[in-house]
Amino acid sequence: MQERQKMKNKANAFILILLLFNSCARDQQSLTASSGHPSAEMELGEAIHREILKTSSVYQEVELNSYVRSIGQKLASTAKRKKLNYQFIILNDDRIFATYAPGGFVYITTGFFRFLNNEIELAGILAHEIGLLQYKDPRLSKTKKAFDLLLRTGSYVGPAFGSIGAVSVLGLALIGAMTSGNKTLETRTRQADKHALRYLMECNYDPQGLVDPLRRMEDPASPFRAYLYDYVTSHPISAKRFEKLDREFAKLPLADKEFQSGRDVFLVKTNSVRSTFARK
Repeated sequence: MQERQKMKNKANAFILILLLFNSCARDQQSLTASSGHPSAEMELGEAIHREILKTSSVYQEVELNSYVRSIGQKLASTAKRKKLNYQFIILNDDRIFATYAPGGFVYITTGFFRFLNNEIELAGILAHEIGLLQYKDPRLSKTKKAFDLLLRTGSYVGPAFGSIGAVSVLGLALIGAMTSGNKTLETRTRQADKHALRYLMECNYDPQGLVDPLRRMEDPASPFRAYLYDYVTSHPISAKRFEKLDREFAKLPLADKEFQSGRDVFLVKTNSVRSTFARK
């Protein structure tokens, strides 16, 4: 029975990817010349968003959504790409994951709130995804993005090929498809870190909120380790990344700065998801 369900999940994920490919291919001629235009980017993002909603349920609790949205919009207001329609969506899944889709979509799972300790860490995770959204390449067509999406499907999903595995594929492919030349996944991740540190500073969040969760993700004894598979695969954590983070952190004007962790508010606002597991 379990094997049959695994096969069903895998088939559903491949169908999702193929639907995206077909949707993109239909518009190849009209979009090749203007693929860098915000409307083309938004169209692709909305197509991906619709497919994500078919495979993953959205957590609807009003207070938590309002809380996440307020933090996300505050951070996004400091980003360079202000014309993006930033939207912050909570996916109802116990695994620890966050990703983005073109046009301003940012996703975080309910499972992530059980891993995070306070508001500055939540801000750090959201800031990184906003940072990933800042890169755009006008030479890329929607067909090229979809092709890269397909190429990356088999290599990264591994055993987590359920609904969140499908979302993980999208996150990986989007990062890869929006890069060119020598901009690898690791390079893009480090660039997003740099952006995120600045967003946090400008919004008066302690930039340590980005570093601390990443450090805990490296702990081999962490009880969350199994839930982190998708995230650490699509957001590589390495010594080189930490070296770059430390260098960028040292440049920040932190003298005489005092920050609040926002832990008390965070615990109240996230209680509904920290005390329960996702309802299937």
